[in-house]
Amino acid sequence: MTVTQQPSVANREPGAAAGPAHRGLWSRALLRQEFTLALVIVVISVAAFTRNHAFLSSDNVLELLRSSVIYFVMACGAALLTIGGGLDFSVGGVFTLGALSTTLLLVRDVPWPLAVVFGIVIGALVGAINHLVITYLHVPPIIATLGTFFILLGLDTQVSQGDDVLPLPEAFTTLGQGSVLGIPNVILYAIAVGVVCWFLLERTRFGVNVRALGGNRQAAVQNGLRVARLDLALYAIAGATGALAGIIYAARVGAGQVQAGGATTTLNVVTAVLIGGVSLFGGLGSITGVAFGALLLSTVDNALIVAQVPPDYNNIIVGAILIGAVAVDHLRRKRLYRRG
Repeated sequence: MTVTQQPSVANREPGAAAGPAHRGLWSRALLRQEFTLALVIVVISVAAFTRNHAFLSSDNVLELLRSSVIYFVMACGAALLTIGGGLDFSVGGVFTLGALSTTLLLVRDVPWPLAVVFGIVIGALVGAINHLVITYLHVPPIIATLGTFFILLGLDTQVSQGDDVLPLPEAFTTLGQGSVLGIPNVILYAIAVGVVCWFLLERTRFGVNVRALGGNRQAAVQNGLRVARLDLALYAIAGATGALAGIIYAARVGAGQVQAGGATTTLNVVTAVLIGGVSLFGGLGSITGVAFGALLLSTVDNALIVAQVPPDYNNIIVGAILIGAVAVDHLRRKRLYRRG
């Protein structure tokens, strides 16, 4: 069957006889969302560099990577959940709640490790509540998590009384503002979170079950997967990474900010996940793709600033990229499945 799918030697163009292995490598590369995103990032970077050579300076590149950290950390958990067939629009509220919960403990002289753990646990509990509402009250995920988002907006204001939380202990702010061998700590945190989530998805039975659940929930039930338990784990992970991102941000800026997070953060995270090739219908996606998605968002934002383009164009460009990326990915997958 493989032979019948390959073009005959007589029909190949001169110079095209480099062998199916070489052609196969290119085909697999082109069929990956990461390839498209990397190409778009390169094009945007070149365009920004022509407008202002400072774009590719070491300081600006580090700032670009720093700004992508928050979206990536949040998107890792959101991607696992979406691949498993779930959806979470409450992450912007969890982001702020995690930061405020941690910083409020810090200003009361609670040691920073305990405060950080508490903030992450709070995020995981919010995720668990989302799961309970969706599973046992039968509320659609988009409605349940949007409801949680608005509840958290009000709760965040009540918890902080509408004021930013500061000053924070130097031991905590150093976590977000320090560096190791010239690499900012926040980038190292993002790499660690990404590696853990990649390992869970690609190298464990948990990841296999997540893809099976997102690919065909009914079949997963029939094959004996503990669907409710798996859903609970995914929503808890999404909540935990959302809170962790808020904590990292608070350490970086030196305050628990009430206005941080919100709807804009939620939409940017969802955009990074979808641009990164995660299927909205579940089953498909990768952490590396999400990393490129988050990096693309930061590249667009940074390029506009460096090129002195009005920030109003940011939303226009991101929206166009989102539509284009999803459309191209759909066509690419359709072609792949037709060949298979």
